[in-house]
Amino acid sequence: MARRDLIERWRTGDGREAALRGLAGGSLPTTDLRGLPAAGLESQGVAVTGADLRYATLAEARLEGVRWEATKLDGADLSDAVFTGGSLRGSTMVRAVLRDTVVADTTWESVDLTGAKMNHFKASRVAFRHCTFPALTKVDFTACTFEDCRFTGALDEARFLGRGSASVLRRVTFESDRFRYAEFDGMEFDDVTFPPGDAIVVVPRGFRAVAERAGVLSKSLDDETGREVRRFLSSESLRPGLSDTAGWAAGRADLPPGTAEMLHEAREA
Repeated sequence: MARRDLIERWRTGDGREAALRGLAGGSLPTTDLRGLPAAGLESQGVAVTGADLRYATLAEARLEGVRWEATKLDGADLSDAVFTGGSLRGSTMVRAVLRDTVVADTTWESVDLTGAKMNHFKASRVAFRHCTFPALTKVDFTACTFEDCRFTGALDEARFLGRGSASVLRRVTFESDRFRYAEFDGMEFDDVTFPPGDAIVVVPRGFRAVAERAGVLSKSLDDETGREVRRFLSSESLRPGLSDTAGWAAGRADLPPGTAEMLHEAREA
């Protein structure tokens, strides 16, 4: 059935209202909820198992303590939705829209987010296990743990913030060498794999101090090159909220000439 037809079928009869009541706390009339218009849904403490919500609209939904199991959310619109408590397990969100989505105090396990659009996604105190992430732009993960996860796409303005909690990247693989900026503040690295080669420059912790040493070392470069290196490192190390312990990563191609070498030398010093 075409995507348009999946949506149109909810415009007649009382099927939509019955489905909304089921998701809000009642009994689902069917697991075939493809294309369901459910923007602004409010649901609390519900268990949803085996539902097919592909291409459904759940924008601005408020989902508190909902336990999702083996749910298909591929292509669904979850922009501005808020997930708190509950869990999401054994589910797919392939090419789903999660712009400005907020997730807190929950567990996401075995979730496939391949191709999802996650600009401005925010997660706090979430345990991610066996999850596959897409390219990420302007995302914040605060006090989260990642175990056996894969990041398959580019990172641009991605922040992993421990902020005093026991936050860890454990058995995590970053597959893409397209890093524009990634911040690791208070995150423990335990068996973290970056792409082979020197396309990514990684400072696991204490970037600010390393940048300061690199700035001093850059005085050995010619005047213009050294100034560009110092200007860039100053801008990066003074980013709002960056702590003294924060790590940092960026693609070599995005760095001024000489910066990667200076950072490497400063780390070894």
